[in-house]
Amino acid sequence: MKITKRLTHVREELNFEPAQSEEQLAATFKAAGVQGFAAELDIMERTENHVQMMELDSFLGFVKATGLNAVTYDVTYFPHADQAEVDYQIRQLARDLEISPEVIKEVCASEINEYVRLDAERDVSLPVHSIVEAYYGGTAFAWYGINEYPRLKRILLEKLVQGGKKAEKEFIDKASKAQVEYMGDF
Repeated sequence: MKITKRLTHVREELNFEPAQSEEQLAATFKAAGVQGFAAELDIMERTENHVQMMELDSFLGFVKATGLNAVTYDVTYFPHADQAEVDYQIRQLARDLEISPEVIKEVCASEINEYVRLDAERDVSLPVHSIVEAYYGGTAFAWYGINEYPRLKRILLEKLVQGGKKAEKEFIDKASKAQVEYMGDF
């Protein structure tokens, strides 16, 4: 962790290990002398700054040393994306950006096709995420593994940031409308 002199900015660098299957985690837990219990763990909550992230071997050693001897875990698999999933993700992104889904589809048509192609090549038998966690003294400690997979929102955002007249017009119209509404308060 790096902290600036004025403590105004904290920068953390996380290196994630590959995700593991339930079978792999069970073998790892057994070798470490720790019991694992399946649970539904929220990825977003487990990767927040207040969670102490550790490498898996160190984490399991910590669990043993503190006398906990048990952890919860979750393994996530994603099926291949179908058109309904692509449409859903585009609608979610459009809602978040407050632009039309049609604009995203028009500006990013080739990127959407590339995403579908890449996702079709992905091995769905491999987990995309796996999480192991334990609480000690009111603090969450966790290990988070990830296997690379194509992420549609990331691909679309990269393209939208590059612009294009249609996306630019949509963003300018939204900004102009918000500015007019803001000015009306005075």
